[in-house]
Amino acid sequence: MKKIHEDNFTVYYENTDSSGLTYHTSYLCWAERSRSNLLRINFPETLSFLQKNSFFFVVKQIKVDFLKPSTLFDDLHLETFFVGNSYTSIELLQKLNLKKKLICKMNVFLVWIDGQSKKPSKIPNDIISRFKSLSVV
Repeated sequence: MKKIHEDNFTVYYENTDSSGLTYHTSYLCWAERSRSNLLRINFPETLSFLQKNSFFFVVKQIKVDFLKPSTLFDDLHLETFFVGNSYTSIELLQKLNLKKKLICKMNVFLVWIDGQSKKPSKIPNDIISRFKSLSVV
């Protein structure tokens, strides 16, 4: 497993409830935004697939473990790790940290979908090899 992407987020009013605690859905939004940034930065050619709806990744499964809360104006650091792949899917691990302490972890299973048939399709070899070669130190 290797780190392939990082993002930073700040908790704002829109992300919290009346007690000042972060909504659980905000963690999911930040994880999605980080995965989108990963594609935008490292796989720009896949953006045309997505925009044309010809091929795209969809979340098949997400396992979330909320370990500790975050609150208004906390600065969070999200790390994305490549875990592995199959013929049609990719597994990522996303860790959300507050002051270098893990507060949430998400195992995300993405499936590559053919936009015409709306069925899983083989992920192109160049995409898989690039996921495997990415590294953030």
